[in-house]
Amino acid sequence: MLWLFLAFIVLPVVEIWLITQVAGQLGWPLAIVAVIGVSLAGAWLVRREGVGVINRVRRSLEGGRLPTDELADGAMIFFASALMLTPGFLTDAFGLALLIPPIRAVLRPPVIAFFRRRLQLRINRFEAGTFGPGPFGPTGPTGPGGFRRRGDVVDVDGRPTDGETTGDDDGNDPRPPLGS
Repeated sequence: MLWLFLAFIVLPVVEIWLITQVAGQLGWPLAIVAVIGVSLAGAWLVRREGVGVINRVRRSLEGGRLPTDELADGAMIFFASALMLTPGFLTDAFGLALLIPPIRAVLRPPVIAFFRRRLQLRINRFEAGTFGPGPFGPTGPTGPGGFRRRGDVVDVDGRPTDGETTGDDDGNDPRPPLGS
């Protein structure tokens, strides 16, 4: 909640204050030209760095390597592009900083760690079947017609075995076989 307050209340106030400070020194026409110029330079850099990351991802995949570093760079470039779309000097400065490869290299380990934690949390929730209410119902995607969890025993057709029944009394399972 705090980050929403900072993003939608504090940041615009700071940006307006910075623009008025720059306009007081340069004049309003030059301040506006500076904001537009920095945004255009940022858009060019976003495109250049983005194409470079796409090429590195392609080379990694062709070499049979998981492109972890490249995907982290892509996430930072994507975030930089969002910052560059926001008018103002502070967001443009942070966006431009994210477009500089040595700065991304320093920020890469924490970005990868952040996504690794998020992914592990989702994996743990999936294995525990604790998705909560949603499109699959209150118990998650393990009910009739849902996904099976790791460790479920199924026969060749994807039907539960070992005494577990989910269909009617004649043994017919209403769930489709795995892969269908």
